[in-house]
Amino acid sequence: MTEQHDELAQMVTALVECATGREQAELFARTRGHAPVARARQVAMYLSHVVLSMSLAQVGGAFGRDKSTVAHAVHQIEDLRDEPVFDDWMNGLEESLRMLFETRKTSPHVLSGVWRGVARVGRKSAGQSAPAPAIP
Repeated sequence: MTEQHDELAQMVTALVECATGREQAELFARTRGHAPVARARQVAMYLSHVVLSMSLAQVGGAFGRDKSTVAHAVHQIEDLRDEPVFDDWMNGLEESLRMLFETRKTSPHVLSGVWRGVARVGRKSAGQSAPAPAIP
């Protein structure tokens, strides 16, 4: 398992944690857990596979599961998507993850200038106030 896959799984589980209230630690736990935890984990594995194009083996490695378990999770979520409310919810998560993933790619470049500007705030030379940060 690569570090990149682990980072992607962390990103997915952070989103699923926000959407379900299930903590990331629960989603990565070795035990199955209660049904709501298992379902949240299935959602995270599904999103990792479908949206981020991780293989079943890569998703399994990131979540400490076998690829057959990931395949089962993907099938479970696909079956649940027959329900319009659940399908709409999953569409929202998929779009959020896509946006998060795209934003993540550009963040280091965009934020590099912002952090330099913030670092100047609060620094004072003798008798001078710090310049205000530029607002983009």
